[in-house]
Amino acid sequence: MTKNKAYKKEKKTNNPPKPRYTNQANLFYRDVIAPLEKRYRQSLQARDYEGARRLLREIEAVRREHRLLLYRNERVEVK
Repeated sequence: MTKNKAYKKEKKTNNPPKPRYTNQANLFYRDVIAPLEKRYRQSLQARDYEGARRLLREIEAVRREHRLLLYRNERVEVK
């Protein structure tokens, strides 16, 4: 009786990972809207109300574009 039996089964190669996708609107929010909102909050905290008003107008314009991207629902691959 042998103690260690030889294991002779061949290993299969792993499948490549599936590509991950995200909505293009999410990337747009992360890259464009979130930094603007952060600057807006910082200007309000610093009591720079003129700068905050200008940023708010810019945020409103960018959010309209964001709504269009949400409606299109285009997917892009995340790397």
